[in-house]
Amino acid sequence: MAAALAEVFVSNPELAARRYDLRATDDEMGIALSGIRPTAQMQISGSYDYILPGSITQAGRPISDRLNGPHIQRDNVGAQLMIDQPITTGGRVRSAVMAAAASSAAGREMLRGAEGDLLVELIAAYSDVRRDSQSLAIRRKNVRILEATLDEIVARRDAGELTRTDIAQAETQLQAARVQLNAAEAQLEASAAAFTRIVGRKPGILAEEPDLPGLPRDAEEAFAIARVANPDLAAAAATERASRARIAAARAEGNPQLSLQGVAGSSGPAVPFDRREHDVTFTGRATLTIPIVAGGRVRSLVAQAKNRHSADALRVEAAQRQLVEAVLNAWNQWVVAERNLDAQALQLRAARIYYEGTFEEYREGLRSTFDVLFAQNSLRETEVALLANKRDRYVAQAILLRHLGQLEVRHLLAGGPRYDPAAYAKRAAKRSALPSDGLFRAIDAVGAPAARAQTVDAPVPGGGPALLPPAADPGSSAELIRHDDAILPGDRQ
Repeated sequence: MAAALAEVFVSNPELAARRYDLRATDDEMGIALSGIRPTAQMQISGSYDYILPGSITQAGRPISDRLNGPHIQRDNVGAQLMIDQPITTGGRVRSAVMAAAASSAAGREMLRGAEGDLLVELIAAYSDVRRDSQSLAIRRKNVRILEATLDEIVARRDAGELTRTDIAQAETQLQAARVQLNAAEAQLEASAAAFTRIVGRKPGILAEEPDLPGLPRDAEEAFAIARVANPDLAAAAATERASRARIAAARAEGNPQLSLQGVAGSSGPAVPFDRREHDVTFTGRATLTIPIVAGGRVRSLVAQAKNRHSADALRVEAAQRQLVEAVLNAWNQWVVAERNLDAQALQLRAARIYYEGTFEEYREGLRSTFDVLFAQNSLRETEVALLANKRDRYVAQAILLRHLGQLEVRHLLAGGPRYDPAAYAKRAAKRSALPSDGLFRAIDAVGAPAARAQTVDAPVPGGGPALLPPAADPGSSAELIRHDDAILPGDRQ
């Protein structure tokens, strides 16, 4: 399992694609910061005019020019270097930076959730292969035993002890076992294919699954951890912060902007080119842009941003409710699997005694062929069901850890591979940075619109969402969480 986890974390293409998506989101910070940094551009232009002069223009030309030709030719080449430094954008940059930071935080939480989902897939595929391999071995053993049983029945029928009905019963059970064997082989191939898709190589012979670390002691602890560390809830909250900052960015579109611009340029004839004949100019200007009427654009942008913020605020509420459901279901699946394991261990012991006793009594003539075939089938099905339940318990634990935000490689592997998504975000923010960035960002923050949350016009229950806990102390993993006991969002008024 450790080797598979390490390979998935390093080489899975879906996970790598998610990381690049996050990097693209982190680049929004560099784009936002560029709005307060100086820009420089060079413009080079050349022109050629060929004029057929009219009578008035021709009369105004010197006689020497008219003698040289009836038409007029002019050429010109010019170059300009323009440097523009925004002094304040009215809070546009400040709001964009806040939105980019929140979007980056949401992206990191989404990546964490995607990593958890992938690890759940891996753990499920790993457990599926182990379950199906052992189930296939049981099915093969069952076919061999039934073949031997059929041979014994045929021999006893030839001896006059049994009838052809007994042979038909054994033959029916044998063919049914072969059908189950074929299905088990196909299921193993499907599970192996899923493992190969996730890990990138065939499973081979897999070792027993290790215990998963960090499992909560009771349901109350599970809900407490989920409230703090669940990546889906954290991503929804960060997305709400980003949309809140975009409201401020929309309002800033109506604020004045101030910038300084310097221009250095030269212009003159292109042919013959002589620098001494070119004019050189230097210009400096300050531009204050004050929006007066935007045709309703700013108001529409603000209304649009508010509506998107309302949607994102409601998604936080939805994420909280989904988290309660997810933790409750995963916990209960784990508890039920634990209970079933205890019952199935007793069932398997009883089924083995039942089969062995029935077979001995069958050879003594005290049991029918149907009795021994039924006992044998009960034993095999109990063995298969026990394997399936062990798999379900392990996967339920993994799903629970995923919703608690604890199913991470750093928790599962000591000294395993690491990926720090914040490292690229820092590089994106520092890209093309200048010492003057802090000064101009501080100026831009003066008078900038505040990123305040708004009242959502929707039927949201009062009192705020409250995750957990069940009213009664579960005490151990043997207690189910009843939906009546779980405190859902809106239950507290």
